[in-house]
Amino acid sequence: MSIKRITIIVPLECIEKLEACLRGAGVHGLTITEVQGFGEHANFFHRDLTVSNVRVDIYAGVDKAEDIVNTVINFKADDYTPAGILAIEPVERLISLHSGEDIAAADY
Repeated sequence: MSIKRITIIVPLECIEKLEACLRGAGVHGLTITEVQGFGEHANFFHRDLTVSNVRVDIYAGVDKAEDIVNTVINFKADDYTPAGILAIEPVERLISLHSGEDIAAADY
């Protein structure tokens, strides 16, 4: 199985434009979670320095993963995103909880 998990963390105000950009790149499913953390852009006005962001998780076949990564990099290059990170990880196995069967990379 050749599936990758792509994780993108960006400020909340960027999510609508990022989601539209990803849909335009052919992404058919994603998960969005509100997260808190700090890094390059800490919130110095908040006691614990944390900043509210959103985390986007996408599962994709290896071939499509590179297209998605390039789409997100180009999205960043358009200056919509003031800060953020992107990670790509291999997925050992992806299983449909509906059917209990493995999901093939071709399906993503």
